[in-house]
Amino acid sequence: MENDESITEPSDEKRFLRFLPTNPLRHLKLLIVVLLHWAVVIGNFSAFFILAFQGLSPLGYPWYICLPLCSFIILISFSRVLDCPMTRYENKLRVQVGKPTIKGFIGHYFLKPYMRRKLRKSRAVRKSKEQNENKT
Repeated sequence: MENDESITEPSDEKRFLRFLPTNPLRHLKLLIVVLLHWAVVIGNFSAFFILAFQGLSPLGYPWYICLPLCSFIILISFSRVLDCPMTRYENKLRVQVGKPTIKGFIGHYFLKPYMRRKLRKSRAVRKSKEQNENKT
């Protein structure tokens, strides 16, 4: 049982693609859903900016078409009330595999790693300052 738990936990800090499951062949469905979810998020992000610039350019779509579409993309991407079906399905697969569920895709895959990296960096700076003070 301990062996199974170590497989699902991302213990290797030096992995290049840490957002992917640790054992992709065992978690193939989860891997596909995570990659598809990444594609949808990146597509929404790029569609927002493409639509915004299309609405501002004289040759693009009129602003009264682009503005509601951009608003809808923002609502879907950042709403706390609306539940993303892909996140629900990913949580269902995570439970089947034995991993903890996530609250939101953007928070789990974008914000948490950024905050961890920022916290780790600030701790390293503080530690180096303390070591420099102790040396003097």
